[in-house]
Amino acid sequence: MQYFINILEDTNQDFSKEIYLLGEQSFKVFWAGTAFTKLEKMVVQHPEFLEGVSILDDKGTTYSVEEFLDKIKKLQIRTQ
Repeated sequence: MQYFINILEDTNQDFSKEIYLLGEQSFKVFWAGTAFTKLEKMVVQHPEFLEGVSILDDKGTTYSVEEFLDKIKKLQIRTQ
């Protein structure tokens, strides 16, 4: 399953672009994408911006940042 970052509920975002890809879950591994590093920095350096951020999966389900992080916390996170 793939996950994408959605900032300020932007309905015009083109989620096929790599910059929105948080990563992909496969078996017990989360393969981090380009946007995952940006989300990590936001969590640490600018948590006040997280209110305007949501996470979408490739099936159209929406998660809060906290729900997403809870969902992947038991997975091995790998960067390329």
